[in-house]
Amino acid sequence: MLQLIWNLLAYTGVSYEKNLGEQKHIVLVNSISLFLTVFNLLNVLVGSLLGTNTREISSIFIGYAFLVLFTLFLNSKGKPDWARYYLIYLSVLLITSLTVIYGNLIRIHMFYLTIIYMIFFAFPARKRFLVHLNIFVITSVYSLFEIFHESLPPYLHPNPSILEVQKIVYNLSFAMILLGFSYYVYSSFRTSEITVQLEHDKSEKLLQNILPDKIIKKLRENPDTIADSFDNCTVLFSDLVGFTQLSQTMTAGTLVSLLNDVFSKFDDLVEKYGLEKIKTIGDAYMVAGGLPTPDSRHAHKIADFALDIMKVVKDFNTGSDSPLQIRIGIHSGSAVAGVIGKKKFIYDLWGSSVNTASRMESHGKPGEIHVSESTYEILKDEFEFSDNIEVELKGIGKVQGYFLKERKNTILN
Repeated sequence: MLQLIWNLLAYTGVSYEKNLGEQKHIVLVNSISLFLTVFNLLNVLVGSLLGTNTREISSIFIGYAFLVLFTLFLNSKGKPDWARYYLIYLSVLLITSLTVIYGNLIRIHMFYLTIIYMIFFAFPARKRFLVHLNIFVITSVYSLFEIFHESLPPYLHPNPSILEVQKIVYNLSFAMILLGFSYYVYSSFRTSEITVQLEHDKSEKLLQNILPDKIIKKLRENPDTIADSFDNCTVLFSDLVGFTQLSQTMTAGTLVSLLNDVFSKFDDLVEKYGLEKIKTIGDAYMVAGGLPTPDSRHAHKIADFALDIMKVVKDFNTGSDSPLQIRIGIHSGSAVAGVIGKKKFIYDLWGSSVNTASRMESHGKPGEIHVSESTYEILKDEFEFSDNIEVELKGIGKVQGYFLKERKNTILN
């Protein structure tokens, strides 16, 4: 219950229209005000029990304890700067009054240091000038009392034994306030570290979903253009046949949900076979094997991936009101891979292998996996193919094509 009341009061004046930094400082100023109220009332109680506080001193502490709560009122009225100044200089008035009353008997002016400590946290970072100005003023006042402390006559002359107890109480109070601020600093740093780590982990995960780990490392070491040449890799293009026409009968939400369901299963298979998803373009899906880390089984893994995504589409069509067909093209050869641009960059491929794989897909048949002769030569000992056919590929010429059917055996990849 007390925690609930404290939190309710601490958030007085917090408007979510303000930025997070401003909100944090309002809560902090309110919390300091509440802490000082409780602290000074406890000081009065302890002083009464020990018999060290006079009526005048107790009245000053009680007056300050209630006046400092006006800080919350100022924040509630949307005047956070007034609240900060009020809290700071009301505290200056309290310490100055006690310093004058006790004179050279007790070093009350040391409490100015707690105000300086407080100023660092009371103002947002953008108000650095005000922070420095207020610290300069308080430090100057502290320095004056430090210089003339020994010659400052007291207005009170308490019993020496009571004076010793008062010194102990005030020294403990000073230590407790500094300890409270120190704990706040520790807590803030700890929270910041955790927040930074969480944000780093989120951004790292997001980056890993965009680029291969090997490329991320290269970009960190050298942010210049990343480009690698691969002599042996396999590229796969797939396309959902008739999807454009089908999409005209769907709402936007249904369309995106359907694509997400299908391509998410493709993504799982990419991870299963250790391949590299290059990109999706509308209803087309492009993946490569053997890069950015070379892999002698690149074509075999792509072939297994192709057979599996055919099954994914077949399973999706079972009981679906929107049956799909997929057309796949595969080619093995050389390619250049890299990252270009400054914004929204992706890991992409270029070269004749990419063009050939794309043409094999576009000249293939729905429900078939159309592979080039180079891929066939790599896979023919482990996979079944239909009879070869000759196709004319735009910009490439006549090539031999084969339709991949299934594995001959259960060799592990």
